[in-house]
Amino acid sequence: MKVKFWGTRGSIPTPISPTMIEDKIRQALRGAVGLDLSNEAAVESYLHRLPMTVGRTIGGNTACVELRAGRQLLIFDAGTGLRVLGNELMKTEFAQGRGVADVFISHTHWDHIQGLPFFVPGFIPGNRLTFHSPHENLKDAFVGQQADVYFPVPLGILRANVEFQPMPAGVWTQIGDARVYPHPMPHPLHGSFGYRVEHNGQSVVYATDAEYENMSVADTQDYIEFFRNADLLIFDAQYTLSDALDKAGWGHSSPLSGAEFAYRAGARRLALFHHDPAADDQAVYAGQKQAEAYLARRGCSCQVVVASEGLEIEW
Repeated sequence: MKVKFWGTRGSIPTPISPTMIEDKIRQALRGAVGLDLSNEAAVESYLHRLPMTVGRTIGGNTACVELRAGRQLLIFDAGTGLRVLGNELMKTEFAQGRGVADVFISHTHWDHIQGLPFFVPGFIPGNRLTFHSPHENLKDAFVGQQADVYFPVPLGILRANVEFQPMPAGVWTQIGDARVYPHPMPHPLHGSFGYRVEHNGQSVVYATDAEYENMSVADTQDYIEFFRNADLLIFDAQYTLSDALDKAGWGHSSPLSGAEFAYRAGARRLALFHHDPAADDQAVYAGQKQAEAYLARRGCSCQVVVASEGLEIEW
């Protein structure tokens, strides 16, 4: 299996500001004192050694995750990251109208559907795009966001073969060589769905947009079983723990809650996802350190990563 993140922000696209760029440059220059800037190899080596908070950025696109499971292309959510993924897919068979993709929608809040109008493969005749979700109003939501009062191009202008297929929650559905299990997640107002994908004995759980109001064993056991032994658990960690308490009812979780779930479920990797648009890179990576420290105290070897644009995880 191979996962690539194309959009990892929550709520609203969050482009990096000029001030943030200046700050990263300033930090990089401070660390380069004494470096021979005329030596290209030395400069490249220095850039590779920079911490993630200085040398890179998490990115500002909203939720979109690519999963390759054997021959299957599975896409989770259609936030603005879908536009960038679409541009990459146009370097493949999708440019000739021979592409096939299955898209799984967690829910239809803007940050999870707003990329579709800019998904170039959708305009190429012959491509096959199948949208799946237990939400009954899935097609209506996509049609609605492209009503002329909001957007000049209606959904019907897409020339690819686009289908919307409802799928039952709590039931395994076979998608080519993979199987997918949608699970209801606690998120206002109409709920969200997480997805567990299994292929050749490997598993990924995509569990965004969920707020676990009670972390007791009894109240979380159902989610623990959904996450059980996942090779990769992609987890909504939008808020710090204190922010999550202050924003009760907003529908999101924290890195520490993700660490607790990963520990109890025996997950191999935890990817912190759906980052708060108000959080800069340093704040997000601070959440990673908290999760790692928590797991270390529990004697758990689960790897914690920050989901960032372009990050690939393969096993």
